[in-house]
Amino acid sequence: MSLMPCPSRPNEAEILNELGQRNRSLSNEYLASARHALQQLIGTPDLLVGRQLERKDGGYARTLLFNDDQMSVYAIVWSPSSQTTIHDHHCSCCFGMLSGSLEEVWFRSVGEGRVVVSERAVRSPGYVACMLPSGPNIHQMINSHGEEAISLHIYGFDHNMHASSILREYRLASL
Repeated sequence: MSLMPCPSRPNEAEILNELGQRNRSLSNEYLASARHALQQLIGTPDLLVGRQLERKDGGYARTLLFNDDQMSVYAIVWSPSSQTTIHDHHCSCCFGMLSGSLEEVWFRSVGEGRVVVSERAVRSPGYVACMLPSGPNIHQMINSHGEEAISLHIYGFDHNMHASSILREYRLASL
C-alpha cells in the first residue's frame, strides 16, 4: 500500500515560495515607507533648527536624532574633502540630502575584498535613496566640494546594539 499525496496540503516549495513573496512585499513596503519619510523630513526647512550637530574638520560626523530597537536616524555633516571608506551595510541604509552635495561611488567586487568602480553620481539636495542589505551594495560617499554637506540617514539597526551600519570595508583593486 502506498501513500497518496494529499492534494489539500501544500508542499515545501509552495510554502517557501509564498514566504519569499511575502518577504519581498514587506521589503518593498519598508523601502517605500522609508523613502516617503525621508522625502517628508528633508522637505522640512526647519528640521535641524536648534539642534547641535556634530562636526569634524576634514571628516564627517554623525548626530543621532532618533533611535529605537529597529532603526537609528542620523544627521551627518560632511566637511569639505571628507569621505567614507569603501563599504557595504549589515542593515537597510536610506539617505536623503539636505544641503550641499556628495559624490556617491558604487563598486563591484572582484574578489578577496577588492573592488573596482562601476558608477559615480552626484547627490544634491532633495535626493533620496534606499537599499536593503541584500547586496552587495558596495559604495563610498565623498564630499569633493568646497562646502559643507548635510545628509539624513535611516539605518535598520539599533544604535545601542551596533556602533555602525558598516558590515565590511573593501579596498580598491589595482588594475
